[in-house]
Amino acid sequence: MTALVRFLAMPSADKGELMRAAATLWMVRAALHFVSIERLRIWAGRPGKGQWDAPSIVWAVRTAARWSAGTTCLASALCLQRLLAANGHASELHIGVARGASSLAAHAWVTSDGEVLLGEHERDAYVRLVAWRTAQPPA
Repeated sequence: MTALVRFLAMPSADKGELMRAAATLWMVRAALHFVSIERLRIWAGRPGKGQWDAPSIVWAVRTAARWSAGTTCLASALCLQRLLAANGHASELHIGVARGASSLAAHAWVTSDGEVLLGEHERDAYVRLVAWRTAQPPA
């Protein structure tokens, strides 16, 4: 079954979430070439009052990343953090480097309430260098 057939078979709500995640992911991918990482970090963590639940956001970002060839873990993590923050969910984006690697290798992952939401498969092989928390969601 092709990606298009799977997309067309989805419920309307899932299609909307996936389209929003894909648009955000493509914007992040482009911004990584033209915008400073500091500006992206601030934008990704800016809170909002959206209504998506966190599991739906994680599903949408994972699916959009899987369907977008060449997406890096950093682009996926920034996209996920942006959509979580925009919908009032706190998270931390972590960036680490590989332990004992002969060349530089980095990985990004996202956590919320101590649970790894994205990038869980490889994160144990990396030493965390930085974690970016989202701003406090609005009351």
